[in-house]
Amino acid sequence: MIALASIRAGIVPPVFEERQGFVVVALESISGADALAILKILAARDENLAQAIDAVAKQLFSRVEMDEVAANVQMELEALDVEEIWDRAGANRDGYVDPGEAALEMLEEALQPFRDEVDKYKQLSMLREADVACQGILKGTYDFHTKSSTEYEQWAADVPSEYFGAVLDAWKKLFAGRPPFPRMAAFLHTHCPDWAEWATKSLRSRRP
Repeated sequence: MIALASIRAGIVPPVFEERQGFVVVALESISGADALAILKILAARDENLAQAIDAVAKQLFSRVEMDEVAANVQMELEALDVEEIWDRAGANRDGYVDPGEAALEMLEEALQPFRDEVDKYKQLSMLREADVACQGILKGTYDFHTKSSTEYEQWAADVPSEYFGAVLDAWKKLFAGRPPFPRMAAFLHTHCPDWAEWATKSLRSRRP
């Protein structure tokens, strides 16, 4: 074993340097899928390592900011092209696709990565982060409707509010039957004032 004092003094045998270089090259060659597979194998072999991985993951994923999520949501929605509605809508071999249905499908697809993040936090029992991420999606969708003037938004004006209601339903399911309704109501009145009345009524009428 190489003495710690030697390493600190910079006296490192060539063999150690060669192995160290190989490790660096190996790490740089690992893809995301490879890294996931390796982590799963290592975690299965060592419970302490599994706990360390869990702790690091939670620390990394805990950096969730509502305003940042909202800004990214709004940006994704502003990138939607109204022409794609017409490309998707109409008759096809599976039947007929209504333009409104096509518009909603586009919005859902654009924001699915954000919903996936919420699911990830839920699976990790990180309810605070899941809650904040949901609020960011809600605020971003609301801001898109009230502040953006894209052709998509002007044509599909009712689609954001429909999606907003679906996200509210998903938020309620995070809390195993005991959602903090007063806190969400306060959030809605502060950050989504034009929709706060009907959204709050929706929360109350559709409680689990």
